[in-house]
Amino acid sequence: MTRLVLINGAPGSGKSTVAQSLAGAQALALALDIDQLKHALGEWEQDPVASGLQARRLALAVIDEQLGSGHDVFVGQYLARTEFIEALQDAAERRSAAFHELILDVDADVLAERLRGRDETPTRPEHAVNARLVGPSDASELAASLDILRDARPGALWIDGNGPLEQTITSIETVLG
Repeated sequence: MTRLVLINGAPGSGKSTVAQSLAGAQALALALDIDQLKHALGEWEQDPVASGLQARRLALAVIDEQLGSGHDVFVGQYLARTEFIEALQDAAERRSAAFHELILDVDADVLAERLRGRDETPTRPEHAVNARLVGPSDASELAASLDILRDARPGALWIDGNGPLEQTITSIETVLG
């Protein structure tokens, strides 16, 4: 059975890296980074909300095609509200795919250190963009912003993301089987 795996978490928690690692371990699996789609849209910074919504619509179309062709999708995305999570779950159901909702649980201190490191030494182009939007001083607020999902999405699995990313990836691989 094909799978749509959402790896949710605060910026800097390692979502995209985890998604890329998991997808890279199987033939034709897709690591879909919605922020990269948004940043690929012309003049996205002029209207980041409209650009973000368009990127999500594009992502759903890509997900539908990928699942329809029998291949897994790993989405690393920060989602503190439920609407798009529900849209992802619906997309999986339409294609009779399994939906796995994982949330990387990272303490504010660890998150602040990761954001500081990403700020100082960006490893991907979107890190420079994201550094203008969030920084180490936002870590407590970002970590707390996901707490609403504990009640709103009781089926989500919370994964300890405080350790090295390799440890987080291993934990997720165990959960996913």
